[in-house]
Amino acid sequence: MIYLAEAGAITSSLKITTPILSRQFSTSQQSASRLLILLEKEGLIERRVVGRTSYVKLTQKGVARLLDLYLTLKMIFERPVKVVLEGRVFTGYGEGVYYMSLPNYVKQMQEKLGFIPYPGTLNITLLSKDSIENKMLLQKYADIKIHGFRDEKRTYGDVKAVRVTVNDTEPAFMIFPERTLYDNSVAELIAQHNLREKLGLVDGSLVKISATLQPKIFYEGLKTSYALSEA
Repeated sequence: MIYLAEAGAITSSLKITTPILSRQFSTSQQSASRLLILLEKEGLIERRVVGRTSYVKLTQKGVARLLDLYLTLKMIFERPVKVVLEGRVFTGYGEGVYYMSLPNYVKQMQEKLGFIPYPGTLNITLLSKDSIENKMLLQKYADIKIHGFRDEKRTYGDVKAVRVTVNDTEPAFMIFPERTLYDNSVAELIAQHNLREKLGLVDGSLVKISATLQPKIFYEGLKTSYALSEA
């Protein structure tokens, strides 16, 4: 029906044959013919057959069905995309305290996050494949970049960050250090306050992390990723 609408069959009868349909949908001519018969029986198209050629036009019912589909898809693809991760708190290696205290990082975070972060990270072991994939998704769309720097001792890498909410109440940022000891099964969070104390968390506490992505950015990125994978 979408194909017919694109071809102009909303206001005009479209000249069509089963070979054309079969090539369009990579199916047999018999299947294409059955599809036209089914659409006609359901009152979604009007069909006039002349020899082996059909002249097809969408009915008001058919257009209304497409409009319902359009409005449903519009609602889905225009609303913000909520991303949820679940995991359990664990005690990390303690490096977060050191890195969150470095003046170059602290200054940039104050400028870009709007606060001086508590010196340390809340470390979460993610519990499912979905949560791990969602962490990787957030990493892709993390829109805040803390630039790395060099001092007399060593070079420090970039850090990306994205705004999240912990347990539906507490604002925080998930960070993605360019250099980290953790794999994708671990999420690292920073906040203005000590999240363990403020939320009453201990090792093993179940934590829900959620983030909201703008739909246009998310779906355009998804489309681009798919196109690259098909190339």
